[in-house]
Amino acid sequence: MKFYIFAGCGISPRLAEICVQRAKGNFSQPLSLPPSNHDHCFGDYYAKHTPLSSPGAAKHALRTRFSGTFGGVNIRGVAGVSAQDVYLYSSGMHAIWQSYKLLQNVFVSPKNNVKVAHVNLLYCDTYKFVDLPGSPGHHFFTDETMDELEALLNTGTPAQPAVLAIFTDFPGNPHLQSTNILKLHTLARRHGVPLIVDESVGGLLNVQLLPHCDVIVSSLTKLFSGFANVLAGAILLNPSSSFYPRFKSTLDATYEDTFFDHDALVLELNSRGYVQRTAITNRHAEQLGDMLYPLSRIGGARDSVLKAVHYPKYRARENFDQVRNPLASEAGLEETGYGSLLSVTFTSLDAAKAFYTSLQCYRTPTFGTVFTLATAWSALAYPPDKMEWLEQRGVEECLVRISVGMEGIKAIMECVRDALHVAQSS
Repeated sequence: MKFYIFAGCGISPRLAEICVQRAKGNFSQPLSLPPSNHDHCFGDYYAKHTPLSSPGAAKHALRTRFSGTFGGVNIRGVAGVSAQDVYLYSSGMHAIWQSYKLLQNVFVSPKNNVKVAHVNLLYCDTYKFVDLPGSPGHHFFTDETMDELEALLNTGTPAQPAVLAIFTDFPGNPHLQSTNILKLHTLARRHGVPLIVDESVGGLLNVQLLPHCDVIVSSLTKLFSGFANVLAGAILLNPSSSFYPRFKSTLDATYEDTFFDHDALVLELNSRGYVQRTAITNRHAEQLGDMLYPLSRIGGARDSVLKAVHYPKYRARENFDQVRNPLASEAGLEETGYGSLLSVTFTSLDAAKAFYTSLQCYRTPTFGTVFTLATAWSALAYPPDKMEWLEQRGVEECLVRISVGMEGIKAIMECVRDALHVAQSS
């Protein structure tokens, strides 16, 4: 069960619902969409949009959209990339898991079963299967220890590289640290190892990562869907990568389309609003970050219980800015931003608890929805005995992550400001 959860291989809720209904003799197949009326928070959207009738057409539209093609123009920045380079999966974790399986299928032999390298902390569930018994494990590096990664890479040879691949999230989750992806790509190319980047947080509209890596993975459950009512993930291959012929032939031979048709129809429907959601949540998150930063100690407020604001604008900004997507306007996004996700840390665990319990918004581990979400990330993602390990990797126990939604910005700021006042008074 743990493997199915963390590798994302289980059946989706919609498929499970259909199975239950068929077992009862009911062979109708509803998409399980919310009502198209004003009484539901998604009502306006579903009143204006209707799903396609063909699952095949929906999957092609999704692959086209995720490949970066909007209105006939591709914004990924790599010539020749197309829908044929996109592979859809039943969840983001399933896509990440399959990227590891791809490496195993292409590179691993009895004489070549080496560790992967992680730069900055990856999404928490990745470690559940990377460190399974019998797996070679992983090396961990940060932007501050990139020289150690280079030293490790120098111990390898063209026939036997020192690592199987390099993985990073851009930006990281939940610390929102953006690695120097250009430098990382140069190292990976020089030493003949693939670079795989998870762009779930940054998003294909805000950042243009494909020219600087070999494979992109992403959770489409997040802002690409936006409504928290469908699971999906994707792998995108870079056709200009030296690894592309091997990766492409391997995936074409081994890929199994287990993405349930109903989920594809709902995701395609939801993803039509991706550009608008990105524009609004970019703006709202930046406004919230700009409000919070001067109220934090790192922003100059000496007596504040708010220690720091973690947001790409305030953390390794130069690394994020150098890959902001110059073609985003071709997709309809007038101005790129720093994404919808930010985190705050506090001077004490009690202050963090007071802030978190006082927030008048939904609390859940997911992010990238049209409504604002918060999570006590460290406590939910890792058990108490892993806190020291986690803090050594740049994430504090007293961190609260906020996914900024599309509600009125005044309401969002008031919600957070009121919670901060309670924390300051606790």
